[in-house]
Amino acid sequence: MLTEPVDLDREELRETLARGWRIDVASLDYRPLGFGSHHWVVIDPAGSRWFATVDDLRSGRAGEDRDAAFAALESAFLTARMLRDEGKLEFVVAPLLDRDGSVLRRVGLDYAVSLFPFIDGESFGFGEYRSERDRHEVLRLLGRLHEASPVLPSGLTRHDDLTVPRRAELLEALGQVDAPWTTGPFAEPTRLLLQSSAENLRTALDRYDSLVAEVSASTSSWVVTHGEPHTGNFIRDRQDRLLLIDWDTVALGPPERDLWMVVGDEQADLAAYSNAARSAKVSPRAMQLYRLWWTLADIAEFVSWFRGPHDRSADKEAGWTFLSRALPIRSELLD
Repeated sequence: MLTEPVDLDREELRETLARGWRIDVASLDYRPLGFGSHHWVVIDPAGSRWFATVDDLRSGRAGEDRDAAFAALESAFLTARMLRDEGKLEFVVAPLLDRDGSVLRRVGLDYAVSLFPFIDGESFGFGEYRSERDRHEVLRLLGRLHEASPVLPSGLTRHDDLTVPRRAELLEALGQVDAPWTTGPFAEPTRLLLQSSAENLRTALDRYDSLVAEVSASTSSWVVTHGEPHTGNFIRDRQDRLLLIDWDTVALGPPERDLWMVVGDEQADLAAYSNAARSAKVSPRAMQLYRLWWTLADIAEFVSWFRGPHDRSADKEAGWTFLSRALPIRSELLD
């Protein structure tokens, strides 16, 4: 997130890091990055650095309530640890274990913190891969990831249920577009945008449901997937190694859950993927499903933001920019 949470007690975060990971915290430097989680660089008196990630357990992204969200994050981070340690995937940036062998600790009732090694290297913003070399390197890593699925014990890693998060809220919002919304500066613009895009959005949801019916018919080829292998989740370190971060979205699903985000020139790209994966067959329907899922999930998230009480902030400005560009949904996503 671009803004630090106002209701998180920094001193409590400092104490949690000290108790859990035995760090004498000299400073906490907030880093405004991405959407979803909050991030700090943690520095001790000797100048050693770590990267702390804090998730809001009330957000609804990981689970329906705080305990369910904590359990889901814990499962995801344990999956990342196992992929790195048992799967020998050196590119997986997994959380550090605390003094009790845990990957996650509560910070009060509403937040959870995980701690990661600090990576000295080059990070990238969200967008297109800069070169074919980078794209093919990512595809080879994803092939290795998908092939590592057998190292995971049954029941550890969640299965992608293919549902659009906050879909019920989105449908409820579509039914309330005829009366003014007064919850904040982006409420009325959101209502008017939904009102003008209602038919387009309902068509997109129907199209998504038909794709789900096709893709979910067989799960035999499902593998462990990262879920968001975009440019913003890779770091190239000083040894020129490409490293994959942010494992909270890890899940068992079709390979296309990852591939849709990376594959451009299909023939050349899938050749790179097949260097590490046993199968390079791609389902066009599954690729389309995940392209559409990404758009629908973001629309539902930002509509939820703006239907509720909110102020103007850097996060809300960015959310409105995305929402206003996402609706109406482009026709190529619905074909």
